[in-house]
Amino acid sequence: MWLLGYEFPNTLILFTKDKIYVVASQKKAKILEPLKNTPGGVSIEIFVHGKDVAKNQEFFSQTVSAIKSSGAKLGVISNDKPSGKMVDEWDSAFAPSAAGLEKIDVSSTISGLLSVKEESEIKYQKTAAKLCSSVMHSYFIDEMAGIFDEEKSITNEKMAERIAGVLANDKLSKKLFPNVSALDMAEWSTAPIVQSGGHYDLSPTASCSASQLHAGTVVCTLSMRYFMYNATISRTFMIDPTPEQEKNYNFLLGLQKQALGWLKPGATMGAVYSKILSHIQEHRPDLQGNLTKDCGFVTGIELSDGNNVISPGCTTTLEPNMVIVLRIGLDNLTNPKGTDTQSKTYAYQLIDTVVVRDGSDAESLTTGEKETNDVSFFFNDEEAAAPEPKREAKRENKREANGGAAKPTTRKSAILPSKFRSEEKEEESNTRKRREHQKELLNRLLVEGRRRFAGEAGDDGEETRVFKKFESYKRETALPREARSCKILVDERAESIILPIYGMAVPFHISTLKNIVKTEEGDYVYLRINLASPGQGVGKKDNLPQDDAGSTFVRSLTFRSTDAVRMNDIHHSITGLKRDQVKRETEKAQLADIVQQDKLIQAVGQRPVRLPDVFMRPLADGKRFPSALEIHNNGLRYVSAGRSGGATIDILFNNIRHLFFQPCDNELLVLIHVHLKNPIMLGKKKTQDIQFYREASDASFDETGNRRRRIRYGDEDEIEAEQEERRRRRQLNKEFKEFASKIADASNHEVEVDTPFREVAFNGVPSRANVLLQPTVDCLVHLSDTPFFIITVADVELVHLERVQFGLKNFDMVFVFKDFKRAPVHVNTVPMKQLDNVKEWLDSVNLAYTEGPVNLNWAPIMKTINTDPVGFFEDGGWAFLAHDSDAEDDESEEEESEFTVSEDEFEESESESSDAESDFGTESDSSGGDDMDDSDEEGDDWDELEAKAKAYDDKRSHGGDAADRAPAKRARKR
Repeated sequence: MWLLGYEFPNTLILFTKDKIYVVASQKKAKILEPLKNTPGGVSIEIFVHGKDVAKNQEFFSQTVSAIKSSGAKLGVISNDKPSGKMVDEWDSAFAPSAAGLEKIDVSSTISGLLSVKEESEIKYQKTAAKLCSSVMHSYFIDEMAGIFDEEKSITNEKMAERIAGVLANDKLSKKLFPNVSALDMAEWSTAPIVQSGGHYDLSPTASCSASQLHAGTVVCTLSMRYFMYNATISRTFMIDPTPEQEKNYNFLLGLQKQALGWLKPGATMGAVYSKILSHIQEHRPDLQGNLTKDCGFVTGIELSDGNNVISPGCTTTLEPNMVIVLRIGLDNLTNPKGTDTQSKTYAYQLIDTVVVRDGSDAESLTTGEKETNDVSFFFNDEEAAAPEPKREAKRENKREANGGAAKPTTRKSAILPSKFRSEEKEEESNTRKRREHQKELLNRLLVEGRRRFAGEAGDDGEETRVFKKFESYKRETALPREARSCKILVDERAESIILPIYGMAVPFHISTLKNIVKTEEGDYVYLRINLASPGQGVGKKDNLPQDDAGSTFVRSLTFRSTDAVRMNDIHHSITGLKRDQVKRETEKAQLADIVQQDKLIQAVGQRPVRLPDVFMRPLADGKRFPSALEIHNNGLRYVSAGRSGGATIDILFNNIRHLFFQPCDNELLVLIHVHLKNPIMLGKKKTQDIQFYREASDASFDETGNRRRRIRYGDEDEIEAEQEERRRRRQLNKEFKEFASKIADASNHEVEVDTPFREVAFNGVPSRANVLLQPTVDCLVHLSDTPFFIITVADVELVHLERVQFGLKNFDMVFVFKDFKRAPVHVNTVPMKQLDNVKEWLDSVNLAYTEGPVNLNWAPIMKTINTDPVGFFEDGGWAFLAHDSDAEDDESEEEESEFTVSEDEFEESESESSDAESDFGTESDSSGGDDMDDSDEEGDDWDELEAKAKAYDDKRSHGGDAADRAPAKRARKR
């Protein structure tokens, strides 16, 4: 195979110093026939092996004679044990002469010759490695997660058979390997191996067991070959792992990364194994006995080269372009916290196909995530209930440890924050880790800021305004003839106002007009024309630049006339001209960042993939009609079916920054949202967000008027309707999700689909309404209603949490962007109960955050930063915000924790305070305390009091007020 590029079974080849002898069938002999006439090549003798046994023996005899004439030594590959009719004929012909020949095993020599690959061979192995990686990460992981999530039952063998069927499924193969040519040359080197449930065999010749796929530790190994060149990948997946299991896996992962650095030219394979073993002995001696007997082997045409193995005593020297299967495994690990017998024993294995490179670490040909977070799946979030510890025993032990006096702890509430003390400790540990991580992020921002702005001059962060000159007329003759009458004229064509000043017609461009005011006083109508000039604006917006500091500017002109009709017409004309001019300038400013898109290349020769009956937001022409969204070669096309003919909206893949799919679970809409890099025009408006959606509820369904409803009473029809709605929602989610995936495939994954995580969402007010903000992998979004809210995490420099103080129900968030000239974005009124969730999310996406008790005025803060960014970071950067944040809380907590009080002192202080309270009460209550006690003991019931009150009212109504007041008072004192 290596020599001729083609596999020749049932073929005998003899190599001598002068000639090559080949015994093969007629078909194979015909293929090799051109080699006989190669000029300057080695002489080749070809014998055709056929059905005539006598003739075959003649060919074999000539071959044996060639062996004898070449010498007394014969090189053979002793590990190979061929069998068959041709082998039997050869053995019978060679047996009489075998005694006089010395057989020498040349397998190690041939292995060394084949171990160093050419670039063309490495290219084939890269493709084989790509095939393995695609099946592992694009098929097996999804299948395994789906089985465990839906609690289906399947054996390890059946799971392996599913994986093996990938190559036979043409549709699935094209989806998994879209860029692999000659896919028919891909095949499995060995059957896929899936192991779980406590029974693991990490040897290369392992096989699947017939036991059920167990949700514990799953080891999957895949070996494929492309044009007969092999590659292998193996990954370990953990379901609901314990901290000890995660610790062991992290060590294994780090060990593999170290081993990649040890695979360098000049090192022997035995020395590499010794380094791996020494690393385990130094860092985790408890795992020394769990390491596999070897840590890899050379691969190529042969899957496993038994002569070149990373094992003790192997003296093979690594050379550049050697392709090695690096295999790091830990076997027979025990899990004392396993919930069943199958979880008590587990094993870990990581296999990657790598190529040795000169001057650098080994290059991994197999790809895919293998970090702990990427291979861990958590399906059982609820912890198993544990028996509550005996508090009295704990208290006694604590007192003994403290010398007989326990230190009381102060709680803010009578309700325990956790059922288990271990959860409280774990929460404190997570909080401390988060604070340490935030310190690292703030320090990183400081270092990056100093590097980014080193040597740069700052500005105030505002747009530089340029002095503009306007020309109404190029020469005097261009003035209208009506200007000679020295009247106020409005020339809409030249966008100018012609005013009479000292008998001359002076034009003013409409851009120089600030405003015009009309007033009436008696018989006169006054027009005050205010002109824009530098230095008169109160705000920064009105402050105009000036070209010459010594220039004189006219700020206002006032005209009066008794012709009220004409003055009204002039006022109306000037106001309309100014309004049109402002409108044009506004539209021009809005279109400044519009980038012309490339042309859409439509799918030719096939019908484009369509998503029918979807609506678009924002509306293109103000009409709401459903239409279809199509996928073409380089973008999307939506033809809105409006009454005026509709509009065609093209969205190119290279202009899509984010693509979101939001299911209709707990929502009224299922949608695909496109966030663009550069805005496009929809009608006369520009937009950067386009959404395609379909309503999840069926408005055409009549719940009250159909015949079934009138006949059937009770809950059966309601239950059926609910089931139908759930089924319809699942179908909508499936349809939109598959279409979004097809968009990603059509763009060659330049655009990836992102889905909001509702589980970690929180409420806030980014614009006007209180909405649900949902994090995604790359963004924080609100897509359900307009206006849409999308913040890309990669654009954010820092998040500041405002109004974080005791007693408030809400806090605010401020997103400061890496582009300091971009205004910070505020999200207000976030519930205080979601503060920890927000902090956890920000920390998980590596966003530094700070917090403070008050709202800050960010406009002057950003202006100061933009004026001198170098000085800002030299003075500590964002440290001025971090005084009240998690990044600065460690020291304060440690200082507070130094104060402790013993139980005796605590009880003594309580008794003193109670005595003080009793003394104070004695003085204050000495005069009336006894009377109050007597009144409490001898008090009348409600009926008696009501009767006395009624009698008292009757007496007052008859005029006996003065006579009856004294007995009434005496009765109260009694």
